[in-house]
Amino acid sequence: TAPTWTTAAGSLNATLECSDAAGLAAAQAQFPTASDLCDADVANITKVSGQFVASEGCGNAGTYTNTWTVKDDCGNTSD
Repeated sequence: TAPTWTTAAGSLNATLECSDAAGLAAAQAQFPTASDLCDADVANITKVSGQFVASEGCGNAGTYTNTWTVKDDCGNTSD
């Protein structure tokens, strides 16, 4: 069975101004946590940084999505 994310969905979301450098750095430093029934240590979470996608009609607003992956000792993966 793949590991499960224990971080609540949406809890890593942040709404920021593009001029808030400290806020942007803090948002990028966040990491989720996971658990697994058979693997006591699933801290091997890897992050794939996304890219900024501008909103339609306003190039200064948009989204930036990161993706995290965790794998247990048996090779089961959760994204």
